[in-house]
Amino acid sequence: MKKIISLLFICFFFTSCSAEGRQNYSVSTGQALPIVREAKLAVVGDIMVHDYQYQEAYNPSTGSYDFMHNFQDVKKYFDGYDLVLGNLESTFGGTGRSYSSYPCFNTPDAFLDAVKDAGFDILTTANNHCMDTGKAGLIRTLDKLDEVGIAHMGTYRSAEDRDKILYQNVNGINFAFLSYTYGTNGIAVPDAYLVNLIDEDQMVADIKKARERADVVVVMPHMGNEYENYPKEVFQKWADLMFLAGADIILASHPHVLQRMEYRKIDHGDGEHDGFIIYSLGNFISSQTTPPRNASIILHLSVEQVGDAPPNVTKVSFVPVWTQFRNAQDKNHFVVRSVYEMLTLDQNKKDQLIRRKDQKRLAEVHDETASFLLDRKIPISEIQEEYVFEK
Repeated sequence: MKKIISLLFICFFFTSCSAEGRQNYSVSTGQALPIVREAKLAVVGDIMVHDYQYQEAYNPSTGSYDFMHNFQDVKKYFDGYDLVLGNLESTFGGTGRSYSSYPCFNTPDAFLDAVKDAGFDILTTANNHCMDTGKAGLIRTLDKLDEVGIAHMGTYRSAEDRDKILYQNVNGINFAFLSYTYGTNGIAVPDAYLVNLIDEDQMVADIKKARERADVVVVMPHMGNEYENYPKEVFQKWADLMFLAGADIILASHPHVLQRMEYRKIDHGDGEHDGFIIYSLGNFISSQTTPPRNASIILHLSVEQVGDAPPNVTKVSFVPVWTQFRNAQDKNHFVVRSVYEMLTLDQNKKDQLIRRKDQKRLAEVHDETASFLLDRKIPISEIQEEYVFEK
């Protein structure tokens, strides 16, 4: 019995854990080592609802919409992550107007039930479609997000709200979240506070302000050219400006296709550390079925802080995903699916779920995600469920 108590004491002494990090002790000296804190983020790209999607979700017998099947296959890739983020590229303008998609999105409120059920914690609302249902629709969208308990940034009800930065403390690491858009498709913004536009001076000021309180500043800009796989120089310069102002992580969107990602060595005056950028996360869900717009990823980031040192992005990995548009019976059926899970099914099961031409498309999606982001050819024989992005 004494031996068991001694062993328990030794284990407690040398490794003590808390909700805000783990306290380790040196075996040789018994001295406390710096506390190690870790936060894990899951991130997706554009969350869109075109008319095909809400038409499929509609039940004429009840007059209601049900989108719950959209994310059931992939929400497990959000489990165990401290925060789940995405780009909400639609508005919830209500039933006072018709539901619509491109060029002006007005989505049934029921879609938010599926987004919440999937596990999303934070959504950026600053994008070129945020004014699609006017000022009233923009504000109603924020109201609906508040109702389901999803935090948001990038569009605001008032100047006072606009000046409040979204902070989240994750396991003892203080994060700040900011987002901006290049424009609103030519729709006038009647009050400047409604939408965070990419104004360089304002953006730099905001990032510097966030830096004062935050250990990690995350910026989610809506920028780039649609359907281009590589960022133009102007967008790279914007990213450089954000890093220089104090950003640690940049998660960009708008092109509707994937663009490259990279680690960045940055120093905000507190020591050099590893940051990260992805120039476009592509479409998470939409009705844009033309390749490569239905190829995307779920991005996983690990951020670690040792003692008082600046936090580092210590691990980046991604799960290739594909938005199924039609089922094996050739009927509209929108489900985000893991490329690995679909390609590794036995043939009978594949044929029950997926059209033969989509089975061929899945092999292309693997190439457009894994091979593209890792910059090396990965044959299907070496397919993995999740890929690590090396420094």
